[in-house]
Amino acid sequence: MADIRVPKLNNNDDEYILSEWLVGDGEPVKADDALATIETSKADADVICAEAGVLRHAIAAGASCAPGSMIGQVFEPGSPGLAETPRVARPDAADRGDDDGLIITAPARALMERSGVGLDVVRRLGVKVVRQADIERLGASGEASSTRELSAAQRAVAKTVIRSHATIPSAYTVVRVDVGAAQVEARRQARLLRKLLGLPELLVAVVSSLHSAFPLFFASPMDEYTAQLSDEPNVGVTIDIGKGLYVPVVKNAAQLRLAEIAEVLTGFRLTAASGTFRAAALTGGNMTITLHNEADIVLAIPIIQPGQTCALALAGTQREADAEAGTRAVANIGLAYDHRFINGRDAIIFLQAVKKALESPAILTKNRMPKLS
Repeated sequence: MADIRVPKLNNNDDEYILSEWLVGDGEPVKADDALATIETSKADADVICAEAGVLRHAIAAGASCAPGSMIGQVFEPGSPGLAETPRVARPDAADRGDDDGLIITAPARALMERSGVGLDVVRRLGVKVVRQADIERLGASGEASSTRELSAAQRAVAKTVIRSHATIPSAYTVVRVDVGAAQVEARRQARLLRKLLGLPELLVAVVSSLHSAFPLFFASPMDEYTAQLSDEPNVGVTIDIGKGLYVPVVKNAAQLRLAEIAEVLTGFRLTAASGTFRAAALTGGNMTITLHNEADIVLAIPIIQPGQTCALALAGTQREADAEAGTRAVANIGLAYDHRFINGRDAIIFLQAVKKALESPAILTKNRMPKLS
């Protein structure tokens, strides 16, 4: 017999939702089968079976579960324990829409009641398990009071912000960068590669190329005086298209060609639109780039992710007068950093390296292009 336990999927949640069993109670399973889908505040993740046997559920779909808790067991076929283990009852009627088997989690039902959302509307969602986030996506706004609860994704953001401000003694430095050449080079590369490519893609390439020269900028604090250095730059990039803030990670970005970085970021934007990030895409970052590149934004101070030492912010592109060219395109790029591990002088040198690379982008893109045969 083997217990099926919930893995720790992120540092933001103390409790998850078992949104769906992928294998029925009492059905045979094989090693590496996906058994169940766990919903966290930031993504869905599958629980994988470690060995073959017969699955028995310990909790029902729609129930909450903590990291490390047992949600089921796998027995050898014919095992006495299999017969002795009772089957899990279906959720109570209070947790279901009615006898059609629709499961509605308690937070979702509470929001339905406050917002006046009926079962007929919920059924049209076409999901087996209705979660609070599903009700929120309906745009329900009929609460009698003037209060509004944060969504699950925004609660995760709130936890990160609170923890960051409480534990990281941060400082901030900003440089002004002439991004005209970078914009021209990005457009040129976009035509050559036939990829969606702009300043964010170039910035990921620049930052990851500085990993070996600035190891503490990609380190993870272990205590007040010690940091674990990383083997590779895993660069998180903020993605927010109006459906929640996500920070997916470009893994080992220094080894990727510019076209590959563009493909990864395009994939992130598409996944953000559907809100279907898996936990693996949102973990493992050791540096974060926050994008505030709307035209009107002149300055943004990023939140340093707990477990990291800094975060880089890209503000919007502005036009300013230039004695020689008439006008030029500029953007402010700022670094928020943990002052325990990074000093102001080092932050300036890092930002100057970023500035130099963006103002001479042809060198960068040449190194990131595929070699011609």
